[in-house]
Amino acid sequence: MKLAVFDLDDTLLPVDTGNRWPRWVAKCAGLDRKAFDAKVDAFAEAYRAGTFSPEELVRFHTELLARFPRKELDLWRASFIESVVKPALRPEAAALVEKERAAGAVLLLATGTNRYVTEPIARLFGIPNLAAVTPEETPEGEFTGNFTGSHSYGEGKLSLVKDFVRTLKTTEPLSVTAYSDSINDLPLLNYAAGTAEGAAVAVNPDPKLRREAEARGWTVLDIFGEAHHV
Repeated sequence: MKLAVFDLDDTLLPVDTGNRWPRWVAKCAGLDRKAFDAKVDAFAEAYRAGTFSPEELVRFHTELLARFPRKELDLWRASFIESVVKPALRPEAAALVEKERAAGAVLLLATGTNRYVTEPIARLFGIPNLAAVTPEETPEGEFTGNFTGSHSYGEGKLSLVKDFVRTLKTTEPLSVTAYSDSINDLPLLNYAAGTAEGAAVAVNPDPKLRREAEARGWTVLDIFGEAHHV
């Protein structure tokens, strides 16, 4: 069985939804943008450096959701998709997905950005399966500020992917191709490269992943231009 696993931010989209979504919420809610942007920037820098705390970053996002009624969030999410995500859709990224679909692969989007934000984005790419952190909800559908299960960064993302693989209940040998831009996804890329006829593909890679991919002979694709991460 073939499984194709796609990261989202800076892999299929030339924007970071995990960075842009909280800024969008702050704008819509009329929060103090200067202080809020400084916090988002600090998380982004720590992520790029590989020094961030996955749990702290996830909780920042889930606690932000819990500050507002679900009806408001749903409206803001819809406008975010229309104003930020759809204009960033690129045919080169869609072609990667369609290539795997045509080859008969099971398609999985595995992203650090939480499930609430990324479910509609997965649908835009026609990817039916999603591995992402799940914000906890009340029975009424409001967010609690907590999350359920694993975070979806590094080893956490790999854990969610393996959870998905177990749901396939296949006895066939599994061949995994994983696409990512970030050195933080090295556990997932190593896992994919270690499966029978599997592959790790560095897409628009950050400098650390580019060096790692070149050293290991992995495929490197610069679909958004080589300067994207510079």
